[in-house]
Amino acid sequence: LSRDVAARGVRTSLSDVFPRRARLPRALFPAVLKTGRRLSSPHFTAVVSSEERGYAVVISKKVARLASTRHNIKRRVLSALRSLPLPPALILFPKASAGSVSYGDIQAEIKNLLS
Repeated sequence: LSRDVAARGVRTSLSDVFPRRARLPRALFPAVLKTGRRLSSPHFTAVVSSEERGYAVVISKKVARLASTRHNIKRRVLSALRSLPLPPALILFPKASAGSVSYGDIQAEIKNLLS
């Protein structure tokens, strides 16, 4: 069944949309953080740069203590990013309040933040 779905061109997971090779390597974080433009909203902080290529969603233990909560936030953020045009390099830092926001609000806020 999964081969049939993949053959039709239907996306089956987030890894199809955000492959590992499109992620921003940790070694490039300092360069992006230094040269990038920092944007803030009530639930997110983003660093956007045109110097490098890639994306990252960083959720610290300070934001959510449990790994399952951090993964849930990250999955929702990546799903929201999937439908938006992305800048060349993006590091997104959800704030602690992002865990209690609905998916629709996350998507709208990220869209406003990046536009």
